[in-house]
Amino acid sequence: MRTPERLNSKRVGVRYIGLKFAICLVLITAALLGFLAAEDSDKHPGWQGSSGLEVIDNRSGVSWEQVAATLIAVADRHRVGIIRVDEDFHDGNHRRNVYVTSGEPGSDHVTWARDLLRPFGRSPTLELTVRSFEPGIVLDPRATYRVFGPPDAALDLTMRFEKLGLFGAQTSSLAFKQIFASYVLRSAGLIVALLVGLVTLTVGSVLLSARRYAVWRLHGATVAQLMGRDARALGPFFATTLLFFGMAISVFLLWYNGWNQFSIFARFVGTAAALMVIIMMLSYVLAVLAVSATSVLDALKGRVRSGPAMTLLYPLRIVAVLMVVPAAVGVAGDYAGLTNRYSALPYADRAGESVNITLPGYRTPDESDRDFEEVGAWIRQLDARGRVIVMKRDLLQDYLPALEPSGETEVLWVNDTFLAGQPVLDTAGSRVGPAPENTVRVIIPEHLNQHSDAISDNVLRSFGPAALPPEVAAPRTQRLVAANGQTIFTYAVNSQSIDSNGSPMNRPMVHDPVIVALPNGAPLVNNTRLASWASYYGVVLSPEDVTSSLGRNLPVGRISAMLPVAGLLADNLLMEFRRLISDALMLGLTIAVLALATVSTGLLYGRKHARAIYAGHVAGRSFWRIHRRALLFESIVPAAVLAWICVSNWQRAQEVAVYISRGIPAPPTVSAPDWSRLMPAMTASAVAMLLFTALLFAVHRRITSAAGSDA
Repeated sequence: MRTPERLNSKRVGVRYIGLKFAICLVLITAALLGFLAAEDSDKHPGWQGSSGLEVIDNRSGVSWEQVAATLIAVADRHRVGIIRVDEDFHDGNHRRNVYVTSGEPGSDHVTWARDLLRPFGRSPTLELTVRSFEPGIVLDPRATYRVFGPPDAALDLTMRFEKLGLFGAQTSSLAFKQIFASYVLRSAGLIVALLVGLVTLTVGSVLLSARRYAVWRLHGATVAQLMGRDARALGPFFATTLLFFGMAISVFLLWYNGWNQFSIFARFVGTAAALMVIIMMLSYVLAVLAVSATSVLDALKGRVRSGPAMTLLYPLRIVAVLMVVPAAVGVAGDYAGLTNRYSALPYADRAGESVNITLPGYRTPDESDRDFEEVGAWIRQLDARGRVIVMKRDLLQDYLPALEPSGETEVLWVNDTFLAGQPVLDTAGSRVGPAPENTVRVIIPEHLNQHSDAISDNVLRSFGPAALPPEVAAPRTQRLVAANGQTIFTYAVNSQSIDSNGSPMNRPMVHDPVIVALPNGAPLVNNTRLASWASYYGVVLSPEDVTSSLGRNLPVGRISAMLPVAGLLADNLLMEFRRLISDALMLGLTIAVLALATVSTGLLYGRKHARAIYAGHVAGRSFWRIHRRALLFESIVPAAVLAWICVSNWQRAQEVAVYISRGIPAPPTVSAPDWSRLMPAMTASAVAMLLFTALLFAVHRRITSAAGSDA
């Protein structure tokens, strides 16, 4: 006779297969997180084990020969390495000029510095030009010097510099935990998805193996002995898998970067693996305790007490549903961003060899003000000759009342040269021409006509008496209406601001922006403000104009580096692609977690209630009547998700209300209530319930088929 118990007694899968998958997931996840964190640490070259000295004040006019001699003397006395890293003037994003000295006798300090600073990742490419500190090289003494050695060496260097007349501040290097924590916070969504997947796989594997644990318990094994048996059984597999993964990762890294920064990668991997093992062990212990709470007789039949099992599985299902929504939104946003960047490729050719510029950072406040004034005046001269493109981006929300939503619409501050290269059409289809002298044109898309007064008034506040340079009259204003559906190429090479979703506003193609057009060379924006725009990627120049002006129209040292526009566009395209991969991985993991937790719930329910299902079928009850309690219990998932979204939106509304009460718009970092999450969240909940119902129907058919064969 085929009974439900006999059907449930059939073994499914391979012994320990679930826990073996969990071990593999720990190793794969640790390697992935270690790889990504090591690449992220490239943003801080030479961060490990050093003390820094930032020199910003050279009040005595100290020469570089004196500085070089001091650096070499300190390195020789304390037997330490000292490094200075400068941006290359011609490509500040991809090239670094490194200057080094070491007090270790016989050491090759050039090779040491190159190995220390060589990045882990290979995209974007970073070229290092390493040379020794030499008196013959003429450098500005104001910079950051990193001392690799005891703190006494950095203190000695500081004291000697102060005697020379160089002043600044000491800085400590970033600790490993700071780098790791910074990456974890930025990648919280992906990491949570990985951890939830690990917990779900571990818990589901143990709960579905209740029969094996029951056999051991029948022989008198305690909970500790159960876990000990698992450890002994999985130990050889873990050792073999660890060896295999270690060899595979070593071969991959040899191909990828020649084992650059391998020790840093190993530290990240070890830390991630240790934390994940702790989480896995905690979930494993809870699952074993839940299995042990079931009677041996029931466990021998594959049954587990519903209370402990559902307490472990349902929170995982709820978390998975909540994570599916931001993951799906992230993938959609990344795809839109990637499409945006690919659509800009035909326009990128017009950028040619154009560059942005960066201004020196190691200056006193007075020197910084002087630099900005001189650079701004120089840019204005080039602007008057039509040699620069001005393109400053703002968020429209800053120009509207606090309660008016603006979406992701932007405001572009541009000059006539920008408009000459990018046609903007009015509602009649005519191209908007150059702005008359001392006139500001506010070009507003037709669909924003209802906000035109508020936008114009807020734009004019930027040209009030306090904002205008001395002896410059207030400009006239012309308001024009632009046709809807226009897309503008903005040379967006790096973030200047963030949109309403908290994402950098660096996508190159902007749809239907508000445009504030200024005449070329007009003194309506003071020199300091114009230079600040340039330092935040708001001015595009020709590299020939930059190099030919230094030492003639602009003193040497006022510009620290040029940033080629084409290179930065390529970097942003690569970063967008990597974000898409990361968010797609997160989405795939959350879907897998949701499916795994749902399947585990359905199988455990079927095993627990096999006899009742069989009896109900024999009694002639319908599928819906037999499983009404289980299906009703499934409403916990959408109910919990709905409650979470409601509470989250209420908290967001409270935060926004604080700013509204003060009459100012909430910053982009404060999220507004978002009820659009409700529909995809409820859809994900419905899919989870449908999956559970389909699985339950399959289990029901399998159990009730015994009745037909017995008849």
